[in-house]
Amino acid sequence: MSGADVAGQTAPAPPQTPRLADGHPDLNGLWYRRLPPVPPVQQSGGSILVTNVPANRVPSALDYKAGTPKYKPELLAKVKELDQNQVKEDPALGCAPPGVPRIGPPQRIVQTLHDLAILYEDLNGNFFRMIPTDGRAHRKDIEPAAHGDSVAHWEGDTLVIEVTNFTDDTWLGDNGLFHSDQLKVTERLRRQGNTLTWEATVEDPEVLVEPWKMTPRTLTLMTGVEIEEAAFCEDRDLSRMKDLTHHGNTR
Repeated sequence: MSGADVAGQTAPAPPQTPRLADGHPDLNGLWYRRLPPVPPVQQSGGSILVTNVPANRVPSALDYKAGTPKYKPELLAKVKELDQNQVKEDPALGCAPPGVPRIGPPQRIVQTLHDLAILYEDLNGNFFRMIPTDGRAHRKDIEPAAHGDSVAHWEGDTLVIEVTNFTDDTWLGDNGLFHSDQLKVTERLRRQGNTLTWEATVEDPEVLVEPWKMTPRTLTLMTGVEIEEAAFCEDRDLSRMKDLTHHGNTR
């Protein structure tokens, strides 16, 4: 149809992409927020029951195992072993930082003409990343970190973020997806109207056969909600976990 609906009314024009003074897209805003935890119910005898979990809240095994990175053949046994022992081996289950790209797409972005901050409300606490956007090189005088060192530059209307200088004690995702300290993650952010597309490519020549392109995420600008201070992460249940039967935080 030529811009009109069945009633003959003209369809509303799509929202324009706002821009900063330098002409680059304005990425400011809250784009994604994790679902709040489903409250458990205390049962007699000390048991904990979790009910009424939305059907779309917990991905199936097929959903989150699909599209995983391709490891070198000699390392597949290690991935399988970590997967089978995730309760004991996964650093994120012990309140450690999730790392990049496991922490996921941006939640809130605070942007200036020269840099931006990405804020996260994660199950393990609040995290942030400060990222210069003027095309500067990575710093060489800092220690490796769980979320690496990020620098960014513009390619047209796409912000390209390059992340290096990682420690090797985080995972790329569930299921034993470990990495080395040679990890490099390239994120791409592009705003169109009130949507933001996040893409991430993972490179690690020490353990991967080829770069892993993660499934892109398209986020919608949220209004009327804020990132809240996350509760202090305290490991109280890990010693009692036997498997991941009730673990819905697949990421």
